[in-house]
Amino acid sequence: MTPRLQGWIIAGATIWSMSVLTLTYAGYLKSDTAFVASVLGGAISAAGLSVGEKKDPPAKEKDRDAGGYG
Repeated sequence: MTPRLQGWIIAGATIWSMSVLTLTYAGYLKSDTAFVASVLGGAISAAGLSVGEKKDPPAKEKDRDAGGYG
């Protein structure tokens, strides 16, 4: 699959799921929000987006995780 096609598929899934969720919460559509939200989460993660920052643990926690004595 080409990167361009992959981008269009991810964008389409994101736009579709956000539209369905908006219409469902507005009361215009009756849909399973759990399924649509999982599609949205998958599309967002496929795009490489994440929520929050990844921080390195402090040095002492690194030693414990690596099996060191700290």
